[in-house]
Amino acid sequence: MSADREKGTTPPQATPAPASAVRVDRRPAFGGGLLASNPPRNKALGPAGILSTVLHLGLVGAVVYATIGNGIQTEEDEVTVVELTQEMAPPPPPPPPPVDQPQAQFQGFQTLSVPDIVPGEIPPPGEVAFKASDFTGQGIEGGVAGAKKDEGAVVAIGETPSFTPFTVAPNLKNRDDVGRALEREYPPLLRDAGVGGKVEVWVRISEKGAVEDVQIHQSSGHPALDAAAIKVGQVMQFSPAMNRDKQVPVWVSIPITFQVR
Repeated sequence: MSADREKGTTPPQATPAPASAVRVDRRPAFGGGLLASNPPRNKALGPAGILSTVLHLGLVGAVVYATIGNGIQTEEDEVTVVELTQEMAPPPPPPPPPVDQPQAQFQGFQTLSVPDIVPGEIPPPGEVAFKASDFTGQGIEGGVAGAKKDEGAVVAIGETPSFTPFTVAPNLKNRDDVGRALEREYPPLLRDAGVGGKVEVWVRISEKGAVEDVQIHQSSGHPALDAAAIKVGQVMQFSPAMNRDKQVPVWVSIPITFQVR
């Protein structure tokens, strides 16, 4: 420049490149970046240009890689969810309500009341020391009576037994056995049908307390119940009856009831 100044000449100024030589394309490319277009063709790329090109290519590649999946839709496999339910067996029917089982009831036995005045002479066993009407129960004096059932069957009733006075009444010793006999001897047909009844029996008790005889005193109206009552009476065991200090055989009247609960 000093030489030019010495010669009086002005150095040439750099001419700016025309505006149309470099254009920026603002339309988005596939990768969405901005790329320069129409670069000068006659100029060689320097190191800075090479570096810029490499950076641009890397940026474009990253954008393209990141957007490869965009806009691409794949059909998803249709999955049908089927709910599998285990086939359950139907629940068992509820058990039938319990059926009330009939149970016969033993109501104890009735005995003669001790007379206020004991006869001076004790008659031998088997003879009547007082009137038969004093005996507890609805008996028929003398002879045999009959009780008719609805079907017309006739049940024989035993003759009125002779009675022996006593001061100590016999006592039933095996009530549990008698209770089981009542349940066992109850006729099943009558029990299932809900038919019950009351039977009064005469029971002959020996000097040792054993049952020697059982007779129908008052029928229930059902021969099957009468027969069952006799079997129940035969199971009974008693303590001996006492007349003062002597064991005596006696007759006692015992009501036996068959009842459905």
